[in-house]
Amino acid sequence: PDSHYFIQLFKTDAASQRQLEAFVDSNEKLLDPQQIRVYRSSLSGRDKLGVIYGDYPSREAANAALEKLPATIRASRPYVRAVSKLR
Repeated sequence: PDSHYFIQLFKTDAASQRQLEAFVDSNEKLLDPQQIRVYRSSLSGRDKLGVIYGDYPSREAANAALEKLPATIRASRPYVRAVSKLR
C-alpha cells in the first residue's frame, strides 16, 4: 500500500547494472532474501535501478528495521522511503 515504507539500500543508473548485481551478491547473505526487491524507474529521462528492502506499516517500523541492519550495509547510508514516492 502507498501508506507503507521500505528501506532504500542502493540506487544507480541503469547502465551500472553490474554495480547493482555486485551489491546484491555481496549482501544477500546478510539480509532476508525474501525482503529484497530490485526495481527500474525513469527519472528526468534517465533510467535508474534500485534495491529496496522490506515492507513496513509505518516510518517508525522502517526506521527500527534500518537500525538493525548490519553495520556493513548501514555504511552505505540506506534510508527510509514511502512506497507512494516510488510509484
